Amino acid sequence: MAAQRTITILMFDAFGRGGVARATLSLANRLAERHKVEVITLYRRREQPRFPIDPRVRLTVLRDARLHEGLLWTALHRRPTRLQPEPSETEMSLLTDILLRRKLSRLKPGVLITTRPSLHLAATRFAPAHVKVVGQDHAPYDVRFGNPRQVEVLRATLPRLDAYTVLTEGDARSYRSSFPESGDAIVRLPNMLSWKVAAEPAPLENPVVVAAGRLSREKGFRRLVRSFAAVADQHPQWRLAIHGEGGTLGELEELVERLGLQDRVLLPGHTEDLRTELANASVFALSSHYEGFGMALVEAMSLGVPAVSFDCPRGPGEIVDDGRNGLLVEDGDLVAFSAALSRLMGDADLRRRLGGTALADAAAYDPDGVVAQWEDLFEALDRGPLRAARELARTS
Repeated sequence: MAAQRTITILMFDAFGRGGVARATLSLANRLAERHKVEVITLYRRREQPRFPIDPRVRLTVLRDARLHEGLLWTALHRRPTRLQPEPSETEMSLLTDILLRRKLSRLKPGVLITTRPSLHLAATRFAPAHVKVVGQDHAPYDVRFGNPRQVEVLRATLPRLDAYTVLTEGDARSYRSSFPESGDAIVRLPNMLSWKVAAEPAPLENPVVVAAGRLSREKGFRRLVRSFAAVADQHPQWRLAIHGEGGTLGELEELVERLGLQDRVLLPGHTEDLRTELANASVFALSSHYEGFGMALVEAMSLGVPAVSFDCPRGPGEIVDDGRNGLLVEDGDLVAFSAALSRLMGDADLRRRLGGTALADAAAYDPDGVVAQWEDLFEALDRGPLRAARELARTS
């Protein structure tokens, strides 16, 4: 039995609807079975989180954006942050700098896990020396290093972390190359499934292709709709269901209408029960332009649902073994993606064969196994960050 620890997880938005919130809260819930866990969220905009939080997890909100703030807080929020945020981090300000410093400086001995570059920076500036800081990145290396501001933050921060975890081995290799002095502290730790791997594969009988994720351009749902449209007439019983919310909903609705697929392509919004939606489908489609990992992809595999995925940077190529547990298509090749969809839609035996292998392979992301890797990291950090990460790098 692992020793009980004090573990703090610092998030930008624990109330968000994206994969980062889902994966991070899943980790917090599992760690709370053995440890004292607190999740700190920079702000909140809604009453309840979209994803479940174990009652043993303490949730701390630094700034409640729903509430009226006094003149001082308003004035501080209008002043820019000193933590060099990403362009999307519009909620960061001098006020959040002060709130982060006040909270992090009071942390008791334990482990602090941070989930994006600006929060890594806050931790290295404000957390006491008795706190081990583990930076966890959910975005692929190419995305981080495509933004000069994020590169600046990482170069100032990563060498000061006790460990830095990424979701794929490809990202680990890239970071070790860019930060050779910190290479031993860079470790691949995948996201865990939100549920246990199914005992039996899904029946794969419903003529439904399913996709899920935030409705944003990087998820590539426009190219998924076009790919499905190219073969829809060949499979008149099949439908495409894209679950999620986001800013591109209107664009997708317009595209579906223009293609005359209103009865074939469904946009039902966010689902509270993704597991059931996946289990009731027969094919999963991942059309992203990039993925830090591919959480919904692994979740589909855990139910025995075969996938068609673009080989986008970075996760799918390490998860999908083309022709064995799914179909992997060259990134951007819509013709090949359409053909792969058509193969699975038209061949029940192929679906069952690939889905069965996918189910077996999903065991690598079982919650118990991933938590065990985190426990190994925590124990290794007690012996020193470089030695710890070197040991883990050999087995990850």
